Amino acid sequence: MLTPTLVDLFTHADITLRIYHLGRRVTPCTIEQFRGFEAQQIAWPQPWQSQAQVALVFTPALEREPIIWCLALPLDEQSMLVPALRDNFLEQLMSTFRREPDGSMALDSAAETLKDVAIALQPNDLTRAMLHARIAHDLELPASHYHETARTYYLGEDSTQDWQQLGLQGIADLVIRRTDEDERCLSRRLSELPDQAFIALCDCLAHAPIQQTSLLDAMTDQHAALEADHPRQQAVMSAILASPLEQAGAWLETLLHRSPDATALAIIAARGWHHLEHERRSIDYLVSISQLAAHDFRVLVRDLTRIPRLRLPMIMAMKQASPGSPLGQQIDAIQREQHG
Repeated sequence: MLTPTLVDLFTHADITLRIYHLGRRVTPCTIEQFRGFEAQQIAWPQPWQSQAQVALVFTPALEREPIIWCLALPLDEQSMLVPALRDNFLEQLMSTFRREPDGSMALDSAAETLKDVAIALQPNDLTRAMLHARIAHDLELPASHYHETARTYYLGEDSTQDWQQLGLQGIADLVIRRTDEDERCLSRRLSELPDQAFIALCDCLAHAPIQQTSLLDAMTDQHAALEADHPRQQAVMSAILASPLEQAGAWLETLLHRSPDATALAIIAARGWHHLEHERRSIDYLVSISQLAAHDFRVLVRDLTRIPRLRLPMIMAMKQASPGSPLGQQIDAIQREQHG
């Protein structure tokens, strides 16, 4: 009989499973949350490109490197699982298992199945680096051999070092394993970093958000000093907006009052969505994107309303749109299309 869910599959195989969100942010996902999602009891909390992008991590045998399966599970308009492709994947897995002498199932023998399934995901280099950094940290494994070099460079212990010799994995390890003191040290180093080293750091901080006000202050100072088309612009915005600090939410409010362009508005949706769970900010954001072309407006609205915690705030904000305003006109156009 077919095992009904991926969580059940690993439970039946007596293998400890770890799950990570990919997409918007590389963070751990609890087994309970994923079980509820697979059972279609809860929506996926961080949809990305209409998918639940996840990494399943397990070690079938002692003293083995963890095996990682990256999947992109399709979602409906409410961010609930569309189970057909998941079920097909399970059927393929079950047909390729081999049994060990003790009767347990060896999931590593089924890994090749991932190469031929529609829900297989190939993360980009940044996502992969952040995922490996988190897995090593969570399993109490050593960081990569790039880690120490990244530490000495970014924390100023050896500022003469050529940043081009650093590996992205080392930067990811540094960001994941950093302490509060490391953040304070980074805040003093930002202005000294060349553009590409600064951008790589910000890209990682978008997945492991800033916790200290000193580093956030330094990032906002960097942003204020940049020209609109500067190479650092998008990366520093992502790092600032990803932070859970209320100071970052206040910074977003100021940004929205300065007529941000389409790129900035897309970054807000991708990295700072959590700050929009706020009546005034959600309205200001909708007013800002209402100035965009109809297609871009719809893409951003659809993206945000698929995030379960934002769906109601965004809908309530849209209901407050003044008739005849740009926002009201955009909403009316969508409603006319939906009702023929």
